[in-house]
Amino acid sequence: MKNVIEVKNLEKYYGQFKALNKISFNVKEGEILGLLGPNGSGKSTTINCLLSLLNYQGGSIKIFGENMTADSYDIKAKIGIVFQDVAVFDELTVYENIDYFCGLYIKDKDIRKTYVEEAIELVSLNDFRNFRPKKLSGGLLRRLNIACGVAHKPSLLFLDEPTVAVDPQSRNNILEGIKKLNQSGTTVIYTTHYMEEVEMICNRIIIIDKGEIIASGTKEEQ
Repeated sequence: MKNVIEVKNLEKYYGQFKALNKISFNVKEGEILGLLGPNGSGKSTTINCLLSLLNYQGGSIKIFGENMTADSYDIKAKIGIVFQDVAVFDELTVYENIDYFCGLYIKDKDIRKTYVEEAIELVSLNDFRNFRPKKLSGGLLRRLNIACGVAHKPSLLFLDEPTVAVDPQSRNNILEGIKKLNQSGTTVIYTTHYMEEVEMICNRIIIIDKGEIIASGTKEEQ
């Protein structure tokens, strides 16, 4: 399988503090790669560098075989992003939120309607489609956040600790949804500090601590 992401000697500083110390790794097409590490280990910094949301001081990043920059709009159109912080519109319903974010990429109304319905089904929000976010529990909000990030059917999906502070039912629903997305062909990068989550869904694991990769391999090798 070809590499969807290639990272070589990535370095990131915050002032004098070295947040990432020459890390290198690849992500193969069709896999779920888990980035595992404690809070402050460099997981989110790595994701933000990959997405060109942060400048970095050394190394290179290629996504879909091309150098990733802030202006790589064609590449970004193939990417879905679900951040740890929920980012939805309070004045819109569940359906309207998903439709809005999907519409940033999918202009055909009939196709978009199908995609939105599939995203709602994926995260089991059909009973809440007409609710506004303030009426949703924390777990349901997380599920809405994911639906907004995946409705346009990205080839590559970044999930940054999507199960933080959610109830067990929502957590299991989220993990099952991620597996379904992967089975449909989406490559997934999943950050977490929960070992049991990467064991449940990831094909391969990279463990990061203090800005360095300290171990990598399949879950059987860890």
